[in-house]
Amino acid sequence: MWLLAALMLVNEPEPVEMHGFADTYWYSANVSRGKIPFARPILFQELELDAVTRDWGQLNFYYAMTHSLSGVRDSVTKRFDIEDDVLATYGYDWAFAERWKLRSRVGHLWILSRSLKPPYKGVDDATAREWYTRETLVTPWINFYTAVHYRTVPYRGVYFKSGVTRAFDLGHGFSLTGEFCTEGGNKEWNANRYGHRITRRESDYRAGPADLRAGVTLSYELFENFLVSVGVHRFDMVMDEARAQGRYRAAKGYRNDLTYFVAGIFWYF
Repeated sequence: MWLLAALMLVNEPEPVEMHGFADTYWYSANVSRGKIPFARPILFQELELDAVTRDWGQLNFYYAMTHSLSGVRDSVTKRFDIEDDVLATYGYDWAFAERWKLRSRVGHLWILSRSLKPPYKGVDDATAREWYTRETLVTPWINFYTAVHYRTVPYRGVYFKSGVTRAFDLGHGFSLTGEFCTEGGNKEWNANRYGHRITRRESDYRAGPADLRAGVTLSYELFENFLVSVGVHRFDMVMDEARAQGRYRAAKGYRNDLTYFVAGIFWYF
């Protein structure tokens, strides 16, 4: 009987639950492709679908579109800047204590810049590709996360983003979320993201953090599973050479330090 029960357990397919979310956000200013802030309105949209199992982890599909609402990208090229990000990951949540959890994700990211016409810097389809991993430690008080990207196309470089988040339940459908993070990369990454791909100014970049970011978002549950939110964010460039690039291009709209506002809607299912 025990053998029969074991065989039934093994042969019975594990149930799969489907979850996800969709959102749309408007940014009063955002970060350019070169990661130096560029004052312009941005429309940002996300969609995520998760196939979750109890014992075997989950598969995630994520899509995001960044669409500039201004036709001025720089003083040379005037166009609407559109970028599509597609991320496919496998993940597992390790629960090891009450309200403590480690969320592990690994996957591959495709970045398509539809406003760039091939060939672009030797890339036939104007697409970047990256391997991606992210670890998030969930605690009863604060969440810690670190994401690492290894870019293989159009150049090889390593990029990281690390930070902390904290959510507060204010009652009556209101919640407040705060985040503080830093990001940067190795020498190759920083040189490509902040240097010669943006300006012709020769630079000697180093590896390490490039900027600091902080933000607070106030959300209200308008309907069940449907939120509206507003927030204020701050971006500060901390890498000396990257700040020099920002000053060099200040007349064309680049900013080393920027405060911007966010407003959006969020639906999860």
